[in-house]
Amino acid sequence: MDKKVSKSNIGSDVKCRIGQETKVTGNIKSSEDILIDGEVSGDIDVKEKLYIGQSGQIKGKIMAYDVIVEGKVEGNLNAENRIELRDSAYVTADMECKNLAVSDGAFFEGKVQMEGVDKIKTTLST
Repeated sequence: MDKKVSKSNIGSDVKCRIGQETKVTGNIKSSEDILIDGEVSGDIDVKEKLYIGQSGQIKGKIMAYDVIVEGKVEGNLNAENRIELRDSAYVTADMECKNLAVSDGAFFEGKVQMEGVDKIKTTLST
């Protein structure tokens, strides 16, 4: 079996982890940071940071304060604050956030809605 080993320290201090050999079918809700290196089919609601490691695969709607992606995401991705797509990220999703960072090499297909853009346009036009 070919296992992907994370080469970064993504979520190294996270207490809640879903390992590479774990598959979850169903929704996840948490008030603390989560690191996902396994597979999740279902919606995820995290009040803090959600880390998706290089071997992590998510199919569903994601809601979190911050989201850092190194793995694969299919669905909708909503962050109250920031979404970061690192170089190994493969994302096919509509995203909504205040701040977005996309590294060279990251793949993204979908729409992005950034909160506050309309306010900036209104201020500039007056």
